[in-house]
This record gives sequence, structure tokens and C-alpha cells, in this order.
Amino acid sequence: MINDSNNNIKLGSLFIIFSALSFSIMEIAVKISGSNIPVMEQVFARNFVTLFISAFIMIKNKEKPFPDKKNVVSIMCRSVSGYLGIICYFYATNNMVLADASVLKKTSPFWSSFFAFLLIKEKILKVQWLGMTVAAIGSVFIIKPTMNSNIFPALIALSAAMFAGISYAIIGSLKGKESNALIIFYFSLFSCLFSLFFIKSFVIPNLFEILLLLLIGIFAGFGQLFLTVAYKKAPVSAVSIYNYTGVIFSYIFSVFMFKEIIDIYSIIGMILTISAALLVYFYKNKIKN
Repeated sequence: MINDSNNNIKLGSLFIIFSALSFSIMEIAVKISGSNIPVMEQVFARNFVTLFISAFIMIKNKEKPFPDKKNVVSIMCRSVSGYLGIICYFYATNNMVLADASVLKKTSPFWSSFFAFLLIKEKILKVQWLGMTVAAIGSVFIIKPTMNSNIFPALIALSAAMFAGISYAIIGSLKGKESNALIIFYFSLFSCLFSLFFIKSFVIPNLFEILLLLLIGIFAGFGQLFLTVAYKKAPVSAVSIYNYTGVIFSYIFSVFMFKEIIDIYSIIGMILTISAALLVYFYKNKIKN
């Protein structure tokens, strides 16, 4: 049983890292396309591709099309909180300094652990709080937020982290109760329908913007799939720390795509972020062996 638990944490951590990489690519596409494409169109694109991917998986695996009655409320709450989190983050990304939005969004592991403790009574070790704190400090070093954006978008970015934390905790509560594809399908369906309803002025994208919207949807789909699998494989508080690898991925992409130079602060931040993840990882392995 101990070995199975350790293996689940290892797999969950790996899937979290894959998820962070996918979402980092998505964020770049969001930022570039946001100069012309409205937020609701971006949100629709982000979930439209995911909707078909999850539906395909459900059909391929011959899964049931509807959740159990006892899980309907949880899936609905996960869909609502996830949808609000996406809107908030896309809005913040398009209306404030990207570094500011990123550092506020990266507080989501704090919120996911807190809500996991609150909603499903997951135990949080002191070393996990320490690890998340060190990782948060590392994120600040890496993205060097200026915090000169307007207060409203900043509050929206913080709200995105809180909604994401609620979503992750609910996903953890559905472990062993519903399939990954079903959870993602209903979240994507809800998001697509409400995005269409709230689109005020549709902008016809050009060929390049269509490509960007497709990238948003595809990598959001991969990110969501990896994330859902991770939080069903292992406790939220044990693997959520690895979300901080997304900070490293985003900065690496910025260097190669936008020719930004990594300074000593970024190097310190990356070391802190990776060290925090390793601290939690090895400590969890030690106490279980």
C-alpha cells in the first residue's frame, strides 16, 4: 500500500509538471492573441477543443455520459469555479503586466491546499507550507513583478488563483468517483455555452489568430487533462507544489521567443522553486518509507 501511494505521488507530480508546461504554452498564445481577440472568444477557444477531446475519450472508452446523481453538485461547482478562474486570468493577462498576473495566479497552490483541507479534510504538513512559501518567493524572483498595474485587474488575478484552488480541491474530492474525461467534458461544455452567451462583439480572427486560438484550446486541453489525472492520482496538497514549474517554463519560453535575458534574480528564483518542490517530494517519500 505504501509503495502504491508513493507511486501515485510520483505519477501525480509528473502529470502536474506536464500540465504546467502545457498551460505555459497556452498563456503565450493568450497574450499574443489578446491584442485583438476578446476574452470570451479566447475562453471559448480554450474549452472548445477540450470539449471534443474529452468527448472522444469518453466514446473511445465507452464511458457513461452522465455523472452519478451524488456527484452532480460537485461537478457543477467544479465547472463554475473553473470557468470563473479562466475568465479572471485571461482578463488579468490582457489588462495588466503579465508578470504581475503570473505571480498572483501562482498563489493557487496555497488556495488549493487550503480548500482541500477545508472541503475534503486533507492533512497539510508543516513542510508543505514551508515548501509552498519558498516556491512563492522563488516565483517573485523569477518574474520580478513591478506591481504597477491597476488594482482592479490585480484583484481579478488573485480571484483567478482562488477559483483555481477551489477547482483543484473539488477534483481531488472526485477521486475514484468519476472519470477524468467526464469531469473535463462537463467543465468544457459549461464554459463553451456560457462564453457564447456572454460574447458581446464577435471578432472574426485572421489566419494567424485562428492558429493562436487553436493553440490555446489544444494546450489547455492537454494541461487540463494532465491536471485532472494528477489530482486524482495523489493528494492535492502533496503535488500542487509542482505547479510552480510553470513559472520556469514560462520564463524559458520568453527567453527563446522574445529574446529576454535571464539575470541573477531569475536564476535564484528557479533554484528556490525547484528546491521547494524537491523538499516536499523527498520529505513525503521519507515519512512514507
